[in-house]
This record gives sequence, structure tokens and C-alpha cells, in this order.
Amino acid sequence: GALVNMYSELGMFIEAHYVLDNGSDRDIVSWNALITGYIDHGLFEEALNCLNEMQAKNISPNAITHVCILKACGNTGAIEKGKEIHALVSKGGFEGDIFIGSTLVDMYAACGSLSEAKKVFGDLHARDVVSWTALIGGYLEHGLDAEAIICMDQMQQEGISPNGITFVCSLKACGAIGSSSKGQEIHLEVCRQKLLSKNIRVGNALVDMYAKCGLLSEAQKVFNKIPDRNIITWTSLIAGYAQIRETSDVCIILKEMIELGVFPNLVTFLVL
Repeated sequence: GALVNMYSELGMFIEAHYVLDNGSDRDIVSWNALITGYIDHGLFEEALNCLNEMQAKNISPNAITHVCILKACGNTGAIEKGKEIHALVSKGGFEGDIFIGSTLVDMYAACGSLSEAKKVFGDLHARDVVSWTALIGGYLEHGLDAEAIICMDQMQQEGISPNGITFVCSLKACGAIGSSSKGQEIHLEVCRQKLLSKNIRVGNALVDMYAKCGLLSEAQKVFNKIPDRNIITWTSLIAGYAQIRETSDVCIILKEMIELGVFPNLVTFLVL
């Protein structure tokens, strides 16, 4: 199992398969290591094929296998395989597992089946920030921005505190529909949790939200407070000024960015 895990982490899948086929450890732990390796390297189809091969050898999946394969299904849009896994989860009595339940929500949402995602979510015995964020992310991914914001409100009403990913999703939704008032509420909560200096993705999402809402002074204030700005931070601010046709400001920011050693990427050039 340890050898399969090592080769899989390194992306050496031929060697991992060889050890699995010829070694003494051919249990579920070794198979999970191989499947996890494929997923970590973005090889989702190979992970699904690995499940089929494993089952052909009469090795039953466990909770970890189910979570890994559901992630692969979500990333490839393989909803039929996802439904198969859902049936196995129900049959094996894993449905009450909050981690599996959250992954099921995420899989259905990623595949565009939001009705199924909501149904699974509604059937969960307990809901944590991961399951709520999976549903919020699903709404956002499919352009249902107002629903994403409503979902976050419901989550907080149930006493669940958002995490960094929840904030990023909700801020993107606010920017998409121009809801600066809700965005400002989220900003206050971000400040309360002191995330601005610790989570660059949240800071970038705040700059982007204010910029898209046309509140460039607020976007600039947040931008100034972010300690480690990256190209996304700079591009979000440039896009905001470009949106209101402040070309002189765009040029000044671009010059400052390059002088600080941050160089434009494709998105920056498209904005320019």
C-alpha cells in the first residue's frame, strides 16, 4: 500500500499499477491510493476506469473510494456513474456520512443537476459549512447568483459560519448581480474573521466584487490592505477602472504593477 501511494503521489502510474498487480498488498487501501493519485493529477477518467477494474476483481469500495469517485464524476460530468455511486452509498449505509453527503451535493451541482443536489442536501441528517458551500458553489457555477446569496443567508440563519470558499463564492455572486449592499455585509464578516490579511482569494474576491459594482474607491481600499497581491488582485482592480473608462488610472496601475515585478497575464491583456 505504501509503495502504491508513493508512486501515485509522484504521478508514476505505470509503476503504481505494477506494484498493485504484482505485490502482496491488493486491498482497498492500495486501490484508494491509486484512485486518489489519479484525481490529484487531474486524471479523472483514469480514476473512473480504476474503479471498474477494482470492482471486476471483487474488491468492494469503501467510504474513501466513494468520495474520490464522486469527485471524479463531478469533474468529468459523469452523472450516470455518479448516480451508480449514489445507489451504492445508499445500499452500503454510507448516506448518513456528512463527508459523503457533501460530496454527493457537490457532484450533482457540478454536473448541473441542481434539483438532485438540493434533494441530497435536504436529506442530510446534519449540514456543515462544506455541504452548504457545495450547494452555494453549484448555484454560482450555473449562473443562479441570487439563489447562491439566499443560500448563504439560510446557512448563517442556521448558525453555520462561512469559510473562505463560501465567502469567495458569495462575493462572486454579489459582483455578478451588482448587490453591493450584500457584498458590504460579507466584507464586514471577512474583517471580523480577519481573513483579508490571511486569505488572498477572499481579498481578490472583495476587490473584484466592488469593482464590478462600480465602487472603485472601496475596491481600492481593499486592494491597499492586501499584503501579498498577485496578478489576479491587480487585474481585478484594472478591470474595475477599465469598466468606468478611467484609462489614465488603468495606465498608472499597470505601470506600478510592472515596476513591482508583477507581469500581465492573458486576462490582463484582454482587459486592457
